[in-house]
Amino acid sequence: METNVIEIEKRLLSAMMLKNGAAIPLVTTIVEADDFYRPEHRAIFRAITRIYFGGTPPDILAIELELRKSGERVDQRYLFSLIDQEFTTARAEYQARAVKESSNRRKLIQASQGVIDNAQKGVQSPAEIIAAAQKIFDDISRDATSTKRTTFGNFFAKNFDGDVEFAKAYADRRTGFDNLDTEQFFSPGLYVIGATPAAGKTTFCWQLLEQLARRGETCIYCSYEMSRLELFAKSLARELFRRVPSTDLTAADIRRGAWSIQLADARADFAADSIDLSVLELQDETVDDLLTLLKPLCLDKCRAPIVCLDYLQIVPTSRESTRLGIDDSVRKLKNFQRNTNTTFIVISSFNRTNYAHAVSFESFKESGNIEYTADVVWALQLNIMNEIKGLTDISDTRRKIDEAKRRQPRQINLKCLKNRQGTNYDCYFNYHSAHDCFEPCKPFDKIDPSPEKNPSRGERRIENDQL
Repeated sequence: METNVIEIEKRLLSAMMLKNGAAIPLVTTIVEADDFYRPEHRAIFRAITRIYFGGTPPDILAIELELRKSGERVDQRYLFSLIDQEFTTARAEYQARAVKESSNRRKLIQASQGVIDNAQKGVQSPAEIIAAAQKIFDDISRDATSTKRTTFGNFFAKNFDGDVEFAKAYADRRTGFDNLDTEQFFSPGLYVIGATPAAGKTTFCWQLLEQLARRGETCIYCSYEMSRLELFAKSLARELFRRVPSTDLTAADIRRGAWSIQLADARADFAADSIDLSVLELQDETVDDLLTLLKPLCLDKCRAPIVCLDYLQIVPTSRESTRLGIDDSVRKLKNFQRNTNTTFIVISSFNRTNYAHAVSFESFKESGNIEYTADVVWALQLNIMNEIKGLTDISDTRRKIDEAKRRQPRQINLKCLKNRQGTNYDCYFNYHSAHDCFEPCKPFDKIDPSPEKNPSRGERRIENDQL
């Protein structure tokens, strides 16, 4: 524990030196010098805050000079080693809270040991020991909860600038889908995406994460359903389709050892790729197990990662009902997201009773209270659903849906049902399902559910794992 908190302390001090000390007002509302484990870190924290509140940017040379003035000794090499510990202020709040929590744990250990020592000495009565201990524990409790409460005036005096800086750190994030980037500020939060059958929710999310990773983000795909081979084969199929639009090869072919010169070239390019996209293959792990696995991956990065969970309904839970289990999982995911500044994309299934209806919050009805907890709720559907919502003949409805599924490319509508960061919107895509590729497009002027007369061999052989 001590080694871990020392690393977090170093990153926090480094973050406080960035952007002329933009994170300092927020950090100082959470921690003070005595909360740091290492004496050198306490001295550096005091020097940084004295410089900043004295009106000078806290660069490394100013900190060194301030330490000399105060007579506090910190090895120069150690001080300069802090410069490269952190490259963003975006996680300073989480780091400060982690330092504070570690400090309170040490205080609890010390207070508990004091109770044991006093009880063993036998000088004080049990009532006196309990009273003294109660005061100490009350002080620790008050200290621990005070970091969660912010008054109106203090926020604007001390926190506003820092919080804005954190938000600005994500202003340049792009998903790679131009139409989505125009509508959505993709800041850290909990995003839930549901889909009707054949709308391609796994393919969409995997492509989304790959595109984000190619723009420098750290992305982690947590899969309870598909293997890493199935997912990475989707990337090869999509890349091959982009290079050779007439290709017949699908992800299923690639998994079975299909070969072509173009495919070999794409694979060689991918093998030399350094994008930070990884897969966690999961089976029996609960949401607590998952978050335990993710925590060090989040702490190890200067910029919190983007994590996709595929999918919510099959995460094991000990709760007595599926709905309660989902509620519990979503709440824990949201708490983790807030504490780490992670961006979570959670895939959710729909109710079977809503498969033949246009998407709405009713589609998520049996999926817990995700519409209340999520920051953004997306739904993918065949675009034909916008046209058939007034039909009463169920056989005619199903016929039109089946025709739309056979169409290549499929016409897909992404609907934003909830957006805490702005207004709701619609985006449209051509989904080449046989090649695992979503292409942004303009709104469809006229719905044409008729399939092409001569689809490629690949289009005729779409397997369930590509839907």
